[in-house]
This record gives sequence, C-alpha cells and structure tokens, in this order.
Amino acid sequence: YQWSRAVQIRTNLDLVLDWLQGAGLGDIATEFFRKLSMAVNLLCVPRTSLLKASWSSLRTEHPTLTPAQLHHLLSHYQLGPGRGPPSAWDPAPAEREAVDTGDIFESFSSHPPLILPLGSSRLRLSGPVTDDALHRELRRLRHLLWDLEQQELPANYRHGPPVATPP
Repeated sequence: YQWSRAVQIRTNLDLVLDWLQGAGLGDIATEFFRKLSMAVNLLCVPRTSLLKASWSSLRTEHPTLTPAQLHHLLSHYQLGPGRGPPSAWDPAPAEREAVDTGDIFESFSSHPPLILPLGSSRLRLSGPVTDDALHRELRRLRHLLWDLEQQELPANYRHGPPVATPP
C-alpha cells in the first residue's frame, strides 16, 4: 500500500460520502463505509508518523479494524526498497492467534437498500463540467494533495506548486 494512493482514495471516498450526504443518505453511508474509511485513514497517516506508532496505539486509533485486518494493512505498507515493517508493528501476544486465523475480508451481504434516482441526473456525462465552484474545489484539492506529497519528499526534491488550469 502507498500513502499517495491512500490520499487519492480518501479524497474520492469523501466526495462519495458528501454526495450521499446531500442525497439524504449520510447516516447510512457513514455506517456502511465506516471500516473502509478507517482503513483508508490509517493508510493516509504520513510514513514518518506511522513508523513511530506501536501496535497498541494503532489498535486504539483504528478500533473498527480487526487485528487481522490491521496486521494485513501494516505488513503490506510500502516503506521503501528493502524496508520491512518495524518490530513495533508486531501484534501483541494476546492478539497473535486472532491475526493468524482472522479473516481480513468483509461481507457486503447486508448492504443498505439500493435507491435509484427518480428524476434525471443533474450531471451530463457527455458534456464538459461548467460549474465554477466544482473547478475551484478541485484546484483546492489538487493544491492540498500536492502540499501533502511535498512534505514527504526530501527538501532538495521539492518543487513549486502545481500550475492552475482555467476551468
């Protein structure tokens, strides 16, 4: 797993959750996506901060993840070439069996009811997006992501901010 991809997923998940909130489905969506959101939040923690964390602190900060799920995410997190997970990420002895035998997959058999729109869609997929507010928000997100990415780079690899494109 990579931090930059997790930030992209978090941004997209937030857009979906915002849309669902606007459609009056916020409570259902928040509950349904709780575990996915928690997993993505974990992967969005900057690498330097994540490396300082212990198993017990990560379990406390991400309680909806099972020990097996947390261990899977941590053991597959890409720390760099030749770097494995730190020993601080090793599960507590009391949770070792749950890590070894626990299932990392989630069942979606009890999902919320499918609700189809009654009217026509407000977004024309075949035409250009002309909403200035959407373009401003996308530019703001681009700058935010760029700033977060630059914080992870050594100082001699950092560049100026991305060039804004007109709507």
